[in-house]
Amino acid sequence: MCMKPSIMIQICKLTVFFLFISFSAKSVSFAEIVFEESNDDESKAFESATTEVNVYSESESEVAYSDYCSSVVPESVTNSKAYTESFGAFDGYETGYYIGGNGILNPKINTISNSFSFETRYVSKTVADGVWKIEGSLMFYESCDPIPSPFHLKLHGFWSEFSGNLCMVGTGSTYSKQGNLLTPAAVFRLRNLRNSSNITTLITGTLESVSSSDGVNYFEPTSVVMFPLLNYEYTFDFREFAHQFSGERDSRKNLAFNELPSRRFCSMIMGHLNEFKLQYTRDCSSGKQTCLPFVRLNGYLPHFLSFSSIRCSEVERRIRVLIEFRNTSHIGKYPSFNPNTTLIGEGTWDDRENQLFVLVCQFLDIGESWSNPQVGDCTTRLSFRFPAILSIRETSSAMGQIWTTKTANDSGYFDRTIFRSTGNHMVGVPGLKYEYTEFNRVKNLCLRKVQLLRNKGQIYPSGHSTDLKFDMLVKSSENKHGWGSADPLAISDQLYKPYLFLMDLPGTMLERAVPARLMNVSYEVSITLQTPIDAANGVYVSYIEEKVEITAEGIYDSETGKLCMVGCRKLGSDNQVFENASVDCEILLNFEFSPLKPNQIGGYITGSIESTRTSSDLLKFDRLEVYSAMHKTDQRKSLIWTMDHETTKVLLSNTLMCIFVGLQLYYVQNNPNVLPSISLVMLVILTLGHMVPLALDYETLRSNKQHRNMVSPHNGGLIELNEVIVTVVMVVAFLLLLRLLQLTASARSRDSNRKSWLFAEEMTLIVIAFLYAAGAKFTLLVATEKRRLDVALLYSSSVESWYHSIYNDFKSYAGLILDGFLLPQILLNMFSNSKQKALSCSFYIGTTFVRLLPHAYDLYCNLNSVYYSMLQVSVGPDRCFVSFAWDVTIFWGLLLLAAIIYLQQKFDGHCILPSRLRQLESYSEEFHS
Repeated sequence: MCMKPSIMIQICKLTVFFLFISFSAKSVSFAEIVFEESNDDESKAFESATTEVNVYSESESEVAYSDYCSSVVPESVTNSKAYTESFGAFDGYETGYYIGGNGILNPKINTISNSFSFETRYVSKTVADGVWKIEGSLMFYESCDPIPSPFHLKLHGFWSEFSGNLCMVGTGSTYSKQGNLLTPAAVFRLRNLRNSSNITTLITGTLESVSSSDGVNYFEPTSVVMFPLLNYEYTFDFREFAHQFSGERDSRKNLAFNELPSRRFCSMIMGHLNEFKLQYTRDCSSGKQTCLPFVRLNGYLPHFLSFSSIRCSEVERRIRVLIEFRNTSHIGKYPSFNPNTTLIGEGTWDDRENQLFVLVCQFLDIGESWSNPQVGDCTTRLSFRFPAILSIRETSSAMGQIWTTKTANDSGYFDRTIFRSTGNHMVGVPGLKYEYTEFNRVKNLCLRKVQLLRNKGQIYPSGHSTDLKFDMLVKSSENKHGWGSADPLAISDQLYKPYLFLMDLPGTMLERAVPARLMNVSYEVSITLQTPIDAANGVYVSYIEEKVEITAEGIYDSETGKLCMVGCRKLGSDNQVFENASVDCEILLNFEFSPLKPNQIGGYITGSIESTRTSSDLLKFDRLEVYSAMHKTDQRKSLIWTMDHETTKVLLSNTLMCIFVGLQLYYVQNNPNVLPSISLVMLVILTLGHMVPLALDYETLRSNKQHRNMVSPHNGGLIELNEVIVTVVMVVAFLLLLRLLQLTASARSRDSNRKSWLFAEEMTLIVIAFLYAAGAKFTLLVATEKRRLDVALLYSSSVESWYHSIYNDFKSYAGLILDGFLLPQILLNMFSNSKQKALSCSFYIGTTFVRLLPHAYDLYCNLNSVYYSMLQVSVGPDRCFVSFAWDVTIFWGLLLLAAIIYLQQKFDGHCILPSRLRQLESYSEEFHS
């Protein structure tokens, strides 16, 4: 009945061989890059055991180290099998910036990211004093054709800790603009790489092609700049420079970070030192004064100031930052580095003043090719503060100043300039408050009106609903039109943003004067207006664009949907200093929300923005009529809808599973002879697939409590009942599978051919274990590569969020294993050449249908993505692992597995094997007979 051992071993060898080839073959696909970039312990052990064998033999055969680097750092041999990943001031993973490289790299640094990463995988001491052998890789993320592949180089070489020089050679892979594969060879040199560094330490170097200038693999020389992370020594003692910041004391209350946990300081500070808007004096704008430590950008004063962290010390509460001046906002864009418009600084937090003070240096002697840049002229100063109280006239969560310690007669002097955050509010800091200050105006213009209105029988968005945030279209009688948004800043005694801490606000006069259904609200309204100026054949072809920013506060009536507020707008140029800028606070805003209706996406919001000034006042502006886009359903209804669909999907899947497993139990009861031919591995996978969710069900129920708190009380009990029903059905399905597993194992132990079945099951387990381990490794490597890319592009998130992302990826991978539940049965049939109809059609076809349900649900959600985004429906972070194409692939894969089972049970287990292997089996049977 079973396949002979010689044939089974032959098949296993072939299986392992092809799997090994598939994982070790050279390719330039993303998967190959991920595997090459991996840093797993297994590859480390292999490298340490073969330190004298050059793992980059292919590169070495093409680029000889002695031809390009012997004069920089002489070649040597290692004297120990021990190795590490860091050396000098370099961590195992460093980032830097480049310029040049035309031919393969994109040489521009104004519109794209010019960052790269350098990863060391092997560092070992050599017999030469102070010389270390280095093996690693370079990754440039912006090649000429970055869509197919970045520019990836594998390098090997040597570093001298005495001279600070590093020289490496190797080859890489990328694609040309025409899509052709390129394999350029290059030499990589770094200077000034010591064991420690400070603010003036600047590691510079070059990457040069070793190909002829007329070859397809040639690229122009590339200059690089890097800022090391390890062994950094802060240069400035702020006690010596305290007098230079003594004039920055502010009587206004600032947020204090001294109460934060020690491990929260860096994330809090750097999370809000992101982007700021520069505000100059009139003399700066007119060119009468110099207001920057360098010349203007393309003849214009830059509008934005951005920060990126190089290093932060939690204990010392000190930071090292890059400070860049830009003409455009960089939020949501890849980072770039231009030393002509960038400064570098060291900062420290002053607990007494609750301010961050930064000593700043400039990059000098840059040149067009970055041939010999240096850090110097450390006479620039920066100060930051984080206001503890927000109001209608102050909504910036962070602000600061930049100035120089030079006198007006010194070269390089510039006037003091103020900068403010672009609207990002502090997250997670206790003590942040919003102060309502326009009580009298709101009382006179809004309070009496809303109290007279009442719409009985209608339901409107609640005061804490996400529906209070909306987009709008605006139009005036002067033929102006435009668009904008209204974002709540504070609702009653808490900031609107759902991730902010509750604010401890005392009850205001306004709160005590109004009924409970009326709520204090504060908004930020941003509008872009276009005024037509030229017309051709009655059609306007050009416009003057005007930006209007309004901060408002007032009353929202949750029983009528009326929102009435008074507002303030800043007048004048965007680059005008705040203290001297005029503010128009004679503005009235009225909006009306449509009532919520069951099973309806939402309704329109109408309203107006008008000036309360007299018609003769120069600041008077025409009334703006507001028409919103369709607002969403109430968050509670949306959440109930989402939970109801998720619960229905899980309940249906488990109910069907109970039915199909029950039919299989009925089938084996009538055909007990088929029990030994059922794969135990398959049943274990299915059983674990139902046991693990039960084990984690308590944590799931706990996480759902916060959702139940958001829904109506009469719905909460229904949701809890649904969860109980789902759990009961899951338990039933688990017990039925457990019973089927017990019957199969018992029948297998009593079967006369149990040794043959045991051998076939063992071979199945070996192949399955290898496949699943390889898949798990690939999943981990892909997640690691995504993390590296985020770090290189300065989009790094916390370690906890990375672990959560890996958890979601492995959760989806576990679902993929369950999807392939028939694979162990197919392998068992193949190894045993079983002709038994082990599985009933209702079981393997029905269970396949159950596994198809989640993917059909995903496909439905993708096809209706617009509708779901309007409802703010989330189908879970684990679905980020799959895509539309992936769902389609799994769909056809499941059908293929079911078809193979059908063929094996109709003919025999070898029917899917190539004819040659089937002939070998027949010869083996004849020989043994």
